[in-house]
Amino acid sequence: MSAYADRLQALATAAADRCTGCGKCFEVCPTAREVGLEASEAKQRVAELSALTCGDAATADLETWLTACDGSARCSAACPEGINVRQWVTIAKLRATEAARPAEQNAINAAKRFRHMAQAVRLLASMQLPSETLRRILAPAEKRAADVLFYTGCNVLRTPHIVLNVMDILDALELDFDVVGGTAHCCGVYQFLEADLPTYERIGHRTFQRFGQSGASRVLTWCPTCTKNFGELEEDVEAPSFDLGHVSEFLAANLEALRSHFTPNQPKRRVVIHEHLGIGATVESIAALLRAVPNLELLDLPQDSGFSYACGGVAAKYKEREAAIHRGLAEAAVAAGADTIVTMYHSCHRAFAGAEAVYPIKVVNFTDVIAEALGRGGHPDYYSLYKKGGAMDEAVAAARRFLQSNGVEIDEASVRSLTAEIFNETGLAGRREAFAQAFADLARQG
Repeated sequence: MSAYADRLQALATAAADRCTGCGKCFEVCPTAREVGLEASEAKQRVAELSALTCGDAATADLETWLTACDGSARCSAACPEGINVRQWVTIAKLRATEAARPAEQNAINAAKRFRHMAQAVRLLASMQLPSETLRRILAPAEKRAADVLFYTGCNVLRTPHIVLNVMDILDALELDFDVVGGTAHCCGVYQFLEADLPTYERIGHRTFQRFGQSGASRVLTWCPTCTKNFGELEEDVEAPSFDLGHVSEFLAANLEALRSHFTPNQPKRRVVIHEHLGIGATVESIAALLRAVPNLELLDLPQDSGFSYACGGVAAKYKEREAAIHRGLAEAAVAAGADTIVTMYHSCHRAFAGAEAVYPIKVVNFTDVIAEALGRGGHPDYYSLYKKGGAMDEAVAAARRFLQSNGVEIDEASVRSLTAEIFNETGLAGRREAFAQAFADLARQG
């Protein structure tokens, strides 16, 4: 094993040593029940987890539990010993997968998933961002000189207006910052999930090292998966030279500075946050930011916020549960008289982006609200236009302009792939035919 792999194993071994075997982590696991595992088996499953960590083979039921994990972190919250059980399970799943499949197959699986993601991100970003902005984001992290790095991750570039909003907000704080992201700075999630650890070290581990090489004192993350992975698989392995934290927490810590720039004549809004627990204090931070916006009333509705740490991703295995969460929140928000659903993360924004085609309610990201309160923002949400399935003239005109700027061409096969990528995700949407037809016409026109 590599030195990095040894340090991961040390984290898992320390967790097993501290574990008392009470089983409370398994009892509260939201996905264990989804796959038919009984809460009464809690102590047995945890004993098997400890045994796997110490070198035994995984039992079939333990593998079922590990595979079911959607990263909710309810396990960690329930542990009386303060063990980061989510981290422990993540490392244990890596070990079980390594033992169950040949390394070559793990590498093939990881490469396929990464390539699929990278192609979709490249096309969607090229359809929505000018070339100079993309070049700025994709430039190597280690060549930056700013004190603060805003790290976007990869997938938020499908909904890049969010990135532009955050840049506007950081500009308002007059920070010395730069923005970095894209697939060249991936957190390595696909490699880790598929137990291709050597490639993970060349991608995710290397990305984290590049942050340190930039000399930045602070790295602000956006993506919840990147935040989780870098916090639990890098920061806990070896303390970095920079502070790491989600941008929402940073903005909440600087709320008074932001508030001083808010303009009072904001539109009246009654909003509901689509909540996800599991990533630090993001829910509390976003709620605090929204409460500070003039004329905004934040409604508190019961939610299934502990099921997963974000929409999609590893939670995409539970499409019916996710779909029920999305419908339930939209219907409850309308019934409560809300006029806006505010999303926390980009995957959640993609899930709710088409809600306006189904319900009488508007969907925005929290960064849209904060940027607007600062008199900034206003960046078109083209992804929402795709997902609502209405008139596509504005989205197509922008895509034609940006694709030409980025030197990227799309063909009808790409459009079919993008249509599936956008509309097969769990979430609320309008007519997929509107997007497919409009962009197929664009591809034929060249």
